[in-house]
Amino acid sequence: MSEIKLSDIDLNLLYVLQVLIEELNVTKAASRLNVSQPAVSRSLSRLRDVFDDPLFIRTSHGLSATAKTQGLAPYLADTLKNLENLIQPIEFNPAQSKRRFSLSTTDFGTLTVLPKILDQFRQAAPNAVLDVKSWNEDMVTELDQCNIDLAVSVLSKEPPSGIRAMRLQSDHMVCLARKGHPLLNQGLTLDAYLQADHVQVVLGRREFFAVDRELDKLGHKRHVSVHLPNFVPAARTVMNSDLLLTVPKLFAEDMVQTASDIELFELPFQTRSFDYSMIWHESYQHDSAHMWFRGLLRQAFIDATQSA
Repeated sequence: MSEIKLSDIDLNLLYVLQVLIEELNVTKAASRLNVSQPAVSRSLSRLRDVFDDPLFIRTSHGLSATAKTQGLAPYLADTLKNLENLIQPIEFNPAQSKRRFSLSTTDFGTLTVLPKILDQFRQAAPNAVLDVKSWNEDMVTELDQCNIDLAVSVLSKEPPSGIRAMRLQSDHMVCLARKGHPLLNQGLTLDAYLQADHVQVVLGRREFFAVDRELDKLGHKRHVSVHLPNFVPAARTVMNSDLLLTVPKLFAEDMVQTASDIELFELPFQTRSFDYSMIWHESYQHDSAHMWFRGLLRQAFIDATQSA
């Protein structure tokens, strides 16, 4: 007998064989399959050729399975069940999941985003792992390689092909200064902002920032004396110096709530607002676990906005 390839077989025949095994009657099998009796007989003839065996013997009580069919029966049932599972949508059960979810964001994002989702994540998925990674400009490549589930960041341009994005919340820049700052007794004026030295958080390779572009339009320039790679150390630096720190308001509000010796000031000139976005690779678009994770993050921002 020559080797038979799966591609040479109509898989519908296997389902016909399963029904025949269960019914042991061509007429009943035809009724269950919603086809004619001759159609079932033709399928049985083709099955006999495939397996090189009669498969069923006619008796006065109907059909009797051959030894070959009896041996095939348990494997056939398992195979059909596995095929059905293969084409069913995979449902994600967070309560039973042990999946590792990776989230990339800045230390500012960790401070503001993580508290929004951590309790719900741990309650809904107690055995899953949340892996938070530092954001940098190369994280888009990490997303493209599917090494990261989600990133929360401010997009300065359209994401590259294959990367999905969803707006989460708008924000604008404000200024942080220590309480009792000698230049800010009358509040934060443009003159005071320009006279002070500044600390600047540098993410990636940028050296010219949105606030500087706005000042440049007004014909002004500030003096940045310290560059730091993270937001929280920059805020701590401000607490112990006369430096000013221009940061997103969402971060500034969190810092003011946790540190009594720092103040938030609206900037004395107009700046453009910006959006925080959740970004991911499109290969995860229909992944049920990923959809749950995205929904958790999105709802957290919705709840935070509504309660503000």
